[in-house]
Amino acid sequence: MGGELVGAGVKPDGQPWWVDIEMPPGAAFPPLRLALHGLAVATTGDYRRWFKADGKRFIHTIDPRTGCPLANGVASVTVLHPECMTADAYATAITVLGADEGLRFANSLGLAAHVVSLDGDAWTEAMSLAFTAMLD
Repeated sequence: MGGELVGAGVKPDGQPWWVDIEMPPGAAFPPLRLALHGLAVATTGDYRRWFKADGKRFIHTIDPRTGCPLANGVASVTVLHPECMTADAYATAITVLGADEGLRFANSLGLAAHVVSLDGDAWTEAMSLAFTAMLD
């Protein structure tokens, strides 16, 4: 799968479909478990599709502002939305914007977004207000 999943309906026991959000390798955060009842989840990250050239790591997401692969420290972005294609588009947009600007963007639209970043050896995890509300 490419990092997108839709939860339609409920299981025969009436429970929602649950999904664990994988964290990037090396990040010490526990996976997040979310109920996908009428929601889609999309995750984009820099840890599955990348390559090295001349000792430098390049990821598969291109920054449209520069035409170059991203190098902003965002390791993973997960977005929940009723429409899978929209969740995927927002996850990519937030990745391109970077952690701080991406979360401001998510909060301004009421999007449920989760961002994991790596700065040197320090991992950070941040969530939009809508994402945090879904965990409560």
